[in-house]
This record gives sequence, C-alpha cells and structure tokens, in this order.
Amino acid sequence: MLVEVGYTERRSFRRTKYAVGKAGFSSAVVFLEIAVITFASLASGILYHLAAYGVVGPVIDFVHYGLLTGACFILPFAYRGQYVVEAYLDRSRCFAKVLAAWTYAILTMTLIGFLANITDSASRGWLLVFYAVGLGALAVLNVSLHEWVTRAVKSGLVAPRRLLLVGDAERLAQFVARVSNEGLGIEIASAMCLPAPEDLEQISEAEFRNNMNEAILRGREQAVSDVVVLLDPRHDKALRRVTEGLMELPAAIHLGGWSIIDSFPGLRADRIGQLKTLTLVRSPLNVFEDGAKRLFDFILALVALVLVSPVLLLAVIALKLDSPGPAFFRQRRRGFNQQEFRIWKLRTMTTLDDGDKVVQATAGDARITRIGAFLRRTNIDELPQLLNVLQGEMSLVGPRPHAVAHDRRYERTIDRYARRLNVKPGITGWAQVNGFRGPTLADEAMRDRLRYDLYYIDHWSIAFDLLILLMTVVSPRAYRNAY
Repeated sequence: MLVEVGYTERRSFRRTKYAVGKAGFSSAVVFLEIAVITFASLASGILYHLAAYGVVGPVIDFVHYGLLTGACFILPFAYRGQYVVEAYLDRSRCFAKVLAAWTYAILTMTLIGFLANITDSASRGWLLVFYAVGLGALAVLNVSLHEWVTRAVKSGLVAPRRLLLVGDAERLAQFVARVSNEGLGIEIASAMCLPAPEDLEQISEAEFRNNMNEAILRGREQAVSDVVVLLDPRHDKALRRVTEGLMELPAAIHLGGWSIIDSFPGLRADRIGQLKTLTLVRSPLNVFEDGAKRLFDFILALVALVLVSPVLLLAVIALKLDSPGPAFFRQRRRGFNQQEFRIWKLRTMTTLDDGDKVVQATAGDARITRIGAFLRRTNIDELPQLLNVLQGEMSLVGPRPHAVAHDRRYERTIDRYARRLNVKPGITGWAQVNGFRGPTLADEAMRDRLRYDLYYIDHWSIAFDLLILLMTVVSPRAYRNAY
C-alpha cells in the first residue's frame, strides 16, 4: 500500500487569491521586455533625431523597429525555456546572457531591415544610441525582475510549482529536507511513500496498478504541476514501472534524489548516434564556438597590438634605463590540454624564475623594479601576451595561466584544478576582474580563484568575453592585488 507521509505541513506556502501562474508569469515577462525595448527604440529615436536634425523623426518606424527587435530578443530565452520563475530565483538570467541576446537581436534586426530594404530611417547613429539605451533598460529590468520575483514568491503573489513526490522513505526525507532549506517557488502538495524498490519489482500488476491509481488520484485532487520520482536508479525495473504508471497525470515527471545530479549542474539529456545519454559535463567549446572564439581573439589581438605598440616601445625603453637585463621575460606555462608554451611578459623583476620552484610576487617584494611596479599595477606587463594570442597559444579571455611549478603543486592538493586547462588560458579572466589575482600562498585562495574559472568555462559566450574585457579596463577590482 502507498502510505502518505506527513510532509505537507513542513512546507507551508502562503498564497494570495490572485497569485500569478506559470503561463501568466511567462507571458507578463515577455510582454514587459518587448514593451521596454519598444519604448527604448521610440525614446532613443526621437531624442537622437531631435539632437541631430531638429525633428522628431519617423515615430511609427521606431515603434516597428522596437517590436521587431523585441521579438528577436525574446526568441533565445523562449527557446531555452528561461521565462520561468526559477531562472530569476537562481539568477541564471545573468547580465552576460542579456548582453548576448541583445547584441544578437540588434544584429538580426539590422540584417532583416537590410534584406527587406526598410533601413532608410535607421541611421547608424541612432542604432548605436538604441543599442546603448536598450541594453541599459534591459539590464535595469533584469535586476528589478530578480528582486521582484524573490519577494513575490515569498509573499505568494507568484503561484508555486505544486509537487507530488513518489519514492522510497529515505529519498523522500532527503528531498523534503533540501526543499525546506533551499526551495523557493515550490509547494509539496503530497508525498507518497512506496515500498522498497526490490519489493516494488515483485508485487503483482493489480496491486501495483492500485498504488499508481491512488497516486494519480492524489495528484489530480491537489492539481500538481510536477511529479518527482525518488527511487534508487539501480532498480531499473521499478523505476520504469513507476514512471510509466504516472504518465496519466497532466504534469511534468522528473527523476530526482540522485547525488550525481547535484554534482553536475550542467547535466542534460543528449544522444551519441542512436544512443540516448545523460551528459554530465559538456565539452568546453564545440567546433563552431571554438572557431568563433579564435576569430574573435585573432582580430581583437591584432588590432590591440597595433594600438598599444607605442606603449610597449616606451615600456621597453623605460625598463632598459631602469635596471639591467632583458626587456622581455619568457616563462613556461601550461595551456589547453596541459600543453606547455612560453608566455611573453615585460620583465618587471630582477629575477627570471622558470624552474621547479617559482616564488610568487608579494606586496613590497624587493625583486620588483621601480618601473616593474608601475607596469604590474597598470597591467601593461601583460600586453606582450597578445603575441601568444596571435600564435594560438592563449585567448584574450580565459583562466590565467600559472607557472608550471605552481600547476604541479595545486593539481595535487585541489580537486578539479586541472579542469581549468580544458580551455586556452587568457590574458584576463572572470576571476581576475572579480579581484582574485595576485599571490595564492594558501590553497583556499586558489580554490576561490578556481571557482570563478570553472564558472567561466561552463558559461562561456562571446558576450561574456566582451563583458570581461570591459571590466578589465574599468573595474577597480581588476587592479586589486597587482603586486
């Protein structure tokens, strides 16, 4: 017999009479984003034309462009199913994704306008203003929605997802404990305890059908939106019987309670040939992403090298006048897939360590020259690494490469440290712009840095690279601990 477990009282949820449901929430956010984009198009168009030409401009065209751009903007999020409450509660709708979607929307809108020959009123100046105004408005809207959704869920203004839990007693208890501590936007409508999986596999079809009918009846009475099956995955027959038996409910069916799910947040269904699989960790970059990143790196590195060449020349002269020794310093580092290369840097110290023991620079380090201190503080000493980018050994953005001696040490003491070399190292990175740079004398400091590096690998996009490059220049945290 199925036995109802008294978990519902442990997970109370305050709901208002006019709580917004899942479909209503998604529709409202889509409408709001399109409205904000259309208003940004209208406002930027009128203001630009007044400033540039002294006229209001084609107002109807601005509205049309806004609606078209709004439609282009929402498509990526709608395709990935990100117009849901959870996307705002866990902040997966981050600024980098908004930036990427907005950039693609503007480019797509411009291309459509060109192909349809309707670009007469879309001047380049206005498009730039529209891009900036729209991005700012969407960034503010995104932050506001994050805050509003969190408050609305707690107050009951947004209706929760109602769950029916079906599984063995141990996994039910573990799941409910986690929901009680971490869950938001979730209400456990009913929890049904099944016999042990080995017993469940042996019971008759009639008894099993009665159990499933009772679970389905409770699910219908409670109007559940999701069913979570919590069984030991080793008992395939029992798992299959339960999931197939619950398919009569008009609700999403999930498999939960597996520790491996928590260990790999990027887990998703996939296939290799005709075989269906669960992908635990995707390859860092597929062939198209790798090509796009390489092209992005090469073009920007080439342009940057031309622009900063006068700065490099002055730095070389200053170094030669300040202290004896070469102007450039090359050191062994590990790159993609742990392949060694020699990194280019301006010499900033009196020593040229590159052996089995490399002493990290610290505040007030006597080895740092006067000019070297300035070059480190301003990040100018890293500019020669543009040559490594052009050679394909590094990227503009990625986990910062460490001396080989340091890599060997941390690989022995820190789990998943070597995974940071699953992509090319970068001149700057997500860890650095968040203030995690400088010496890592304790393993804990490197673990903090590693956390940001792995986040970058799992969430890479061209827009994310652009954001990091911008923060490298303007963020005060990017210059912190520059010893």
